[in-house]
Amino acid sequence: MASFSLEPKAWTGDGADLKDSNMALVGSELDKIARKSAAEKEAAWVSCGKAPGIEVWRIENFQVKAWPAERHGAFHTGDSYIVLKTTKIESKLTWDIHFWLGSTTSQDEMGTAAYKTVELDDYFDQAAIQHRETQGHESLQFTKLFKEITYLEGGIDSGFHHVEGGTQIKKLFRVRKTKHTVRVAEVPCTRKSLNQGDCFLLDLGDTLYPWFGEDASPFERAKCGTRAHNVAISRHGHCKVKEAPDAAFWSALGGEGPIAPASEAPAPEKEEVGEGVLYKLSDASGALTCTEAKRGDIKVTDLDSNDVFILDAGREIFVWVGSKASDAERRNAMPTAQAYLHANDKPIHTAVHCVNEGTPFNNEVWAAIMK
Repeated sequence: MASFSLEPKAWTGDGADLKDSNMALVGSELDKIARKSAAEKEAAWVSCGKAPGIEVWRIENFQVKAWPAERHGAFHTGDSYIVLKTTKIESKLTWDIHFWLGSTTSQDEMGTAAYKTVELDDYFDQAAIQHRETQGHESLQFTKLFKEITYLEGGIDSGFHHVEGGTQIKKLFRVRKTKHTVRVAEVPCTRKSLNQGDCFLLDLGDTLYPWFGEDASPFERAKCGTRAHNVAISRHGHCKVKEAPDAAFWSALGGEGPIAPASEAPAPEKEEVGEGVLYKLSDASGALTCTEAKRGDIKVTDLDSNDVFILDAGREIFVWVGSKASDAERRNAMPTAQAYLHANDKPIHTAVHCVNEGTPFNNEVWAAIMK
């Protein structure tokens, strides 16, 4: 069985009793009350999560700022966001908190998003499920939250502002269908970005051009055309849609010329589910270690309330926290998942979910393995 440890060290290795250290109250009721009180001081959380729906915030200069409802699903590559999904099951509300990291977001914004996600969980008395998402590699659960996901260049640090109709801009977007949603990603505004397998939308501010590759699916063609008309409507008559490319279209892309075949289109993100490998995180030996518990044919009965488990499902990682896990195991659940990614040479962009035992968890990848 494979195993690894986080520089194993006995918890009493410093010679000090836990009761005499500054960690003595971590995990206690007093600690939980203090963290809940701190969370309630964040203005962004006031009245959030009170009814079913989606709420989104962007991290702006270490602050949590509400993201307009009409822009839900649109993310700047240079920013970090927090997305809250509130669900009502019978008469009880449940919460999923996703923190989303753009490909060029700063370390400060990443850290703030992660910290504020934990704070929001404290606001819900640690009853929420936490998810770490990265641009272009979002979990299937996250992609199902939006009808389409749009990646926009820039971010708060670059001084980006929302584009209004009539503004002189030049942007090219690739429109592509995935398993659960449509991804609209900004690509370099050049003819070399086009290919016959995808659909594209050229935005010149006052004119929109939907462009369809010869081998693009009818669904993508329809979505691209619909998006063009919806964007035009949002600009209140200051923008028109041209259904066919003209001289202005080709000029914006650097001139007319050959288009790459569908076979040369960037490969879409794979969404298959692996067989699953289960690891147990435990400090029973006096050192915090992570040991492989089972590979394939994993069932819920393989989990133990006394410990924390990590399920490697290929494109997603799940951290399951048992209701009787120690405070040390709980505190190190997410950091251990991050260490697992490094130790096993898995991409750092792998989606990570952290769920407490007993919390309703509706994730199809988890369900496909935990049969």
